[in-house]
Amino acid sequence: MNLIDTHAHLDSPKIYARLDEVLANAKEAGVDRIVTIGASRGMDSNRRALEIARQYDWIRCTIGLHPHDAESADEATVELLRREFAGDAQVVGIGETGLDYFYDNAPVDKQKWAFRQFLEMSKEFNKPVIIHSRDADEDCIAMLKETGVTGGILHCFTGSRWMAEELFELDFYLSFSGIVTFKSAAELLEIARDTPLERILVETDSPYLAPIPHRGRPNEPAYLRHTAEKIAEARGMSFEEFAQATTKNASRVFDWPLT
Repeated sequence: MNLIDTHAHLDSPKIYARLDEVLANAKEAGVDRIVTIGASRGMDSNRRALEIARQYDWIRCTIGLHPHDAESADEATVELLRREFAGDAQVVGIGETGLDYFYDNAPVDKQKWAFRQFLEMSKEFNKPVIIHSRDADEDCIAMLKETGVTGGILHCFTGSRWMAEELFELDFYLSFSGIVTFKSAAELLEIARDTPLERILVETDSPYLAPIPHRGRPNEPAYLRHTAEKIAEARGMSFEEFAQATTKNASRVFDWPLT
């Protein structure tokens, strides 16, 4: 049974420089679909993500701006993304966007402004929003409720049970990364175990957060199976059952039919 990597940064220099090799590794490892995320370095990341998605029929992309880069967000940039990118058939989601209070890379007011723009864009184009939230759970939930956005993805979920339950009420999916394989992540693995099967996704967040046994190396989609196997084991499921469920979930949330 194959997997869908719902969140990878194939535009990252660590991956893009060896993209053909990385994609061949993914195919060999049973990862037959990837969503590459537009997020950082302003428009360059989004342009490259869309370029990759147009080049490979088994890859789709999203467009957005990471909260770390929210300082550079302005009305012209958001309007360009809305007008020239968001409606493209290869673009299956809006983001990465959100709030990050752990790092002081951008003022909170700028983060909130950018987040709100992408939440509204998600509604306008009826595409799921892909959210980054770190140490900002209450504000994140409040903004989702204020804007009426539902049915998106909280990527690389590391939040609390309260956050998970609030997101389920909004029909969100939780996407888990290689962090669940770390020895320090027992509580997170329990949340992954208890997440409704129809609301769980898996991702690599490549080139970041490589799972054990690859921790410390640049991550890539080929390593996704380690994360899926860890969660499947915690849930008392076979890998095949879990892979089938997460693949169906990814197909549903991204409106990307399985063929």
